[in-house]
Amino acid sequence: MKPKIVVTLVVLMALLLITGVARALEMSPSAPARAATPYYSDQPAAVAAAIDWLIRTHQNADGGYTSFSSGADQQPSTIAGTLDTLIALSSSGIDPTVPWPGRQTTPIAYLLSQIDEVADYAGQNGGNAGKLLLTLTAANQNPRAFGGHNFVISATQHLSPTGQYNVPDPYNQSLALLGLAAAAEPIPDVAVQWLKDRQAGGGDNDGSWDDGYGTLGNADASGMAVMALLAAKVPANDDTLLRATAFFARAQLPTGGFAYAAGLPENANSTALVLQALSALGENFYLDGGPWDAGMGTPLSALLSYQAKTGAFQSDFGFGPFDDFYATVQAIPGATGRPFPLPSRYQAARAGLDCLATLQDAGTGGWEQFAGFGINAAGTSRAIQAIVAAGDDPAAYTPGGITPLQALANLTPDYLSGGRGGRVGIVMQGVVAAGGDVFDFAGYNLPLSLTAYLSPTGAYDDTTFGIFAHAEAILGLAAAGQLVDPTAIAFLRAAQTGGDWGSVGDNGIALNALGQLVYPAPGLALSVLAQTQVADGGWGYGDIADSSASAEVAQGLAALGQHPFGPTWSQVSEGRLRHAADAIMARQAPGGCWLDYLGQTDDPFGTTDAIILLSTRPLPRFFVYLPATQPAAAAEPTP
Repeated sequence: MKPKIVVTLVVLMALLLITGVARALEMSPSAPARAATPYYSDQPAAVAAAIDWLIRTHQNADGGYTSFSSGADQQPSTIAGTLDTLIALSSSGIDPTVPWPGRQTTPIAYLLSQIDEVADYAGQNGGNAGKLLLTLTAANQNPRAFGGHNFVISATQHLSPTGQYNVPDPYNQSLALLGLAAAAEPIPDVAVQWLKDRQAGGGDNDGSWDDGYGTLGNADASGMAVMALLAAKVPANDDTLLRATAFFARAQLPTGGFAYAAGLPENANSTALVLQALSALGENFYLDGGPWDAGMGTPLSALLSYQAKTGAFQSDFGFGPFDDFYATVQAIPGATGRPFPLPSRYQAARAGLDCLATLQDAGTGGWEQFAGFGINAAGTSRAIQAIVAAGDDPAAYTPGGITPLQALANLTPDYLSGGRGGRVGIVMQGVVAAGGDVFDFAGYNLPLSLTAYLSPTGAYDDTTFGIFAHAEAILGLAAAGQLVDPTAIAFLRAAQTGGDWGSVGDNGIALNALGQLVYPAPGLALSVLAQTQVADGGWGYGDIADSSASAEVAQGLAALGQHPFGPTWSQVSEGRLRHAADAIMARQAPGGCWLDYLGQTDDPFGTTDAIILLSTRPLPRFFVYLPATQPAAAAEPTP
């Protein structure tokens, strides 16, 4: 290594440690710290172990994280360190709004408690603002209304006539573009061109970008630039991206990974960022013997070799390998195989709500349950639940002067004339969601009406064709905070065999009902769900994920304290972790709705279930309704 490079890197490391800038990749190269065989050769297990280590050993008591953290509560939390960690958590599918077992608060709560500092951070430059947008959308927050701030405006205000977002280097320009793309904000051509113009031409560095500190042929900045350009809709066959791909091929080391710059050792951080760029390009970065197998490994195997038994990813600055906070937060997104920007469940659900509003009947104020089958109370109740789950107020959906709750009241008598307990439960769930009174609704005392349907065997409804209606009745009572008859719970528990109630949907709703009442799942129930998960990460009736089945299962898992989109409930496809929300978001129509099974018509049933699925998050178990006559909660399930 040339003396000038050594001095530059040492000085740069000191500067970054002093300023706390969350760009630890520029601190120093990591010397190899590789395990002979990865401790976690399975991607979901590797990601789960890294997430657990990260939270348990580095989350501060206020919910935040420290840049270059040396351990929990060793130093004050910082905005930059918390954002870095949130991106890692969100890439894994873990919901960062729910406290981890043993923790009392969350990184999202920390950001909200420091909202003025967050605003100051975003106001410094477009890179910071973009990173904040990238983080908030990945964490399923509304970047246009977070803590009373519209951070999309904060980002766009940094744009200069030159195309720069008040940034000096390609890395931060890439963050600005990625953040805007994540928030579905148009990216000006001049901003894209500024980044393209900074690509090196000629020689070994041809196709690369520098890091802004004079480090040419920088893998990190190049990985970020590639993801940013793709997010800005630059086609993969654009000459800029073809040259970047060729640079990655030249820069790859025989071990399969990447270094910060030519002549420096391979490290986990750089390998992760290039891996994400290759994933964004649609390259096969994961298969032994594939085009990115360098002889001793692939980018994926190289990255996983840096993970220690603790779950942490390691670095080595010349004094031996050590578990490294920043190597871990940057390695986790790479280990998931997911490129930036990460898909936002919030934004997909928001688009679904916009389309759902177009399906509302202006005359009655209600919705169909299924496309073409007429307006009814079931469809209206389900729409109300979707609206509330996504964080909206049903009263805002009043196209003809009739609120959804009023519409539900008008439609309820006809719907309940069929004489079924499950229908009462469905209505109750909508009434509770909209803030209505279940004891005096449309002339009914709904809990009393439901109790009247209880059979001597403990069933609230006919179960000839499955447990679904019985479970809907239980969920209605649970939503209203009413005692569920013990015989009904016993009936539900006895209706399964080996953890299976007979279908994917029945399994999901049965577990949801048990979870809402703080009952543990039957021993094999989670195994049944794992065995029936399809390859794209969702659940369905066959090999293709279905929004309704996936929604029922996700709600069931969440009610049991599981993270339904986390690594435990993800499948690996083409090197990427994919979960149920990924599967369903991939099927969202351009107008925001989900189509019927023929793929022709906007379907209210599929749309409401998809919105509920995307809005699902693990229940805080200590707040779950627990009637005194029911058993104490089981031990906290492992996320």
